[in-house]
Amino acid sequence: MATKATTRPAAVPVTQAKTVEREPMYYVLMTIRYIVLILMTIIFLGPFFMALLGSFKSTAEVVAWPPTFLPKEWRFQNYVDVWNVLPDEHGNSYFPRWLLNSFILSASIVVAQLFFCSIAAFAFARLHMPGKGIVFAAMLSTMMIPGMVLMIPKYQILNALHLVNTYWAIIIPGVVSAAMIFMLTQFFQSIPKDLDEAAQIDGAGIFTTYWRVILPLAKPALVTLALLTFQGVWNDFLNMLVLLNTPDMFPLTVGLAFLRGQYGTFYNVVLAGSMFNTLPMVLLFIIFSRFYVQGATYSGVKG
Repeated sequence: MATKATTRPAAVPVTQAKTVEREPMYYVLMTIRYIVLILMTIIFLGPFFMALLGSFKSTAEVVAWPPTFLPKEWRFQNYVDVWNVLPDEHGNSYFPRWLLNSFILSASIVVAQLFFCSIAAFAFARLHMPGKGIVFAAMLSTMMIPGMVLMIPKYQILNALHLVNTYWAIIIPGVVSAAMIFMLTQFFQSIPKDLDEAAQIDGAGIFTTYWRVILPLAKPALVTLALLTFQGVWNDFLNMLVLLNTPDMFPLTVGLAFLRGQYGTFYNVVLAGSMFNTLPMVLLFIIFSRFYVQGATYSGVKG
């Protein structure tokens, strides 16, 4: 018995997507937008490139008017001069010590804030305790106090503890930051709380949940905290100037201010030293820019 062949319907041909024609005004607005962005980039990066090129010029060329863009004679000796500037009583330059002091202070405060700010943010975001909202509001209110108001009391307290002109005078007041606690709290609140409950079912305690569940998921926010904190401490000038008194304890920001002479300033050498102050920030941002953008994106998201 012959079977009747079943015929399948022909496949419907896929229509090609048509390009959407945009209004001429769209292209005009996009052109204006890119022109504005390019101008803003030139405005923001222009001083940096002028300082970078100025570090290869002579002092006379740096202060010349009208200014020149490229050096007439490239002076790489400026970087050698700044490295050997201002010797101590033993003939050794202070400049390497200033770099070391900046790295020690910045790295120490970053490590301290990564732990203390994250554990405080975990408590505010995940734990239930009486008066948590009042404590959180009081903590945020400290962000509205100008730093200049606290400068003299901070100096008096640290001086009474004999900590002035030591690393601890900078590290101890910087171990926590209300702004960083707030940022991490917002990020931790965006992490689903079901993960906490699953960890508790598996027998994890509070600290284990914080260390093994929350922190691995908060890498973008933690990298953002590290970058912002390192940048803030590395570029700090006023606190370093007030709390550190001797050249061997100065960071690079304060040390560069002492490169100005009594009767004149070698601006080319100062600009060369400024490049040493700028280079770590540029490298850190290039390396960790992906985490920085993620942290800045998600830090304001509340779950």
